[in-house]
Amino acid sequence: MKKISIAFAACMTMSAAALAQPEPPPGAPPLALPEGAEPQEPAVHQDSAGRLTAFARKVRAEKGCAAAAPAFRVIAGMGEGNEAAQHELGECLLDIEGANATETALFRQEGVFWLTRAAYAGNARAQRRLVTEMAAPSSALHDPKAALQWALVYAKNPTSDLYGYKTLPPTLVPGLEKEIGPEKSAQARALAQAFAPVTLAKFEGPKRERQKSGERSPGAEPGTRCRPG
Repeated sequence: MKKISIAFAACMTMSAAALAQPEPPPGAPPLALPEGAEPQEPAVHQDSAGRLTAFARKVRAEKGCAAAAPAFRVIAGMGEGNEAAQHELGECLLDIEGANATETALFRQEGVFWLTRAAYAGNARAQRRLVTEMAAPSSALHDPKAALQWALVYAKNPTSDLYGYKTLPPTLVPGLEKEIGPEKSAQARALAQAFAPVTLAKFEGPKRERQKSGERSPGAEPGTRCRPG
């Protein structure tokens, strides 16, 4: 019985990679959330990345960003389709304190990289985080022109409405335009107008060879098969 259970579990593991989590349909209203709760991005869909994302989020909630960052790095590096993990990794790296000033600076640089990658791929939360960081004079990322560009890109991102992300303050764009002047404002608007998504190349793992008829899966007993239910 134990051997059969192991074989069945192996079959289920191989089948799980084909499962995908559905996204909200186009035009769907914002998701209803409990009062005070922050919206969560949908988990990624390829292979086991969705389960890894859930694991990384659980580690972050229980142990903090420093413990969760290695798991998020694995998922973020899988490329296209994993922008949620890229955003969450970047967000974590902006908050982690290293063992010394050099390591902390490296975390910040890496955080900006992943946030920017996710933002260029169209991730609304990454775009919003870049805006808030770059618009704040006290932030090490302070760059009002780039903040204006991302604010304009975020404003026309349909997923910001779909998933119920917070809108930017109505005074933000006028304030940034006043800060940088008409020439730089025009440049930022032109960049936002020409914005087109750019995604990180998607990781493609090695292909599994199809088993010949009659071959057994590793660990399976003779006569056992994967049966639905």
